[in-house]
Amino acid sequence: MGTRLFVGNLSYNVTELELKEAFTSEGIEVRSVRVACERETGRPRGFAFVETATDDGAKQAIEKLGGHLVQGRALIIEEAQARPAPGAPRPGGPSGPPRFGSPRPPGGPPGPGGSGPRFPGPGGPSSPGAPRSFGPPRPPAPGGDRTAGKPDGRRERPEKKRSTRPKPEERERGNWRWKGVLDED
Repeated sequence: MGTRLFVGNLSYNVTELELKEAFTSEGIEVRSVRVACERETGRPRGFAFVETATDDGAKQAIEKLGGHLVQGRALIIEEAQARPAPGAPRPGGPSGPPRFGSPRPPGGPPGPGGSGPRFPGPGGPSSPGAPRSFGPPRPPAPGGDRTAGKPDGRRERPEKKRSTRPKPEERERGNWRWKGVLDED
């Protein structure tokens, strides 16, 4: 087991000194503590790397301090993974692990995003050019047929909605202008 540990779920206010004190209070000898910070802003990112003096110290830290509360947050302590070589691809690809709904690799099972056929076959219900079936025709609506009473079979047209916009003679805008006549009482 390595001596470098990943410490996660840290409060953004935790300092390297406070983290070192949490480890040394449990009797674990610490070589170095590094709280990860944003490059541009310098604010903490919520995790740190702690290097212990011995492998036994790392095992003790995982057992004793895993779940230990520091500033109201339960610590997550794991063995740190080796950093990939510069220029090497990171695990999970360039944008991280695959997400739900992403295309499947070629040769995968048929289905959405897979390599199977998109259409079930010629003459199937979803083949291009074929009429689509939406189920059996609907029964007539209760209350009778709308075309009843019209000799040519057309249904009644609903009454057209009236505009709520005022007519030009009803508009008050522009009627404030002086017409050259003085009102004398």
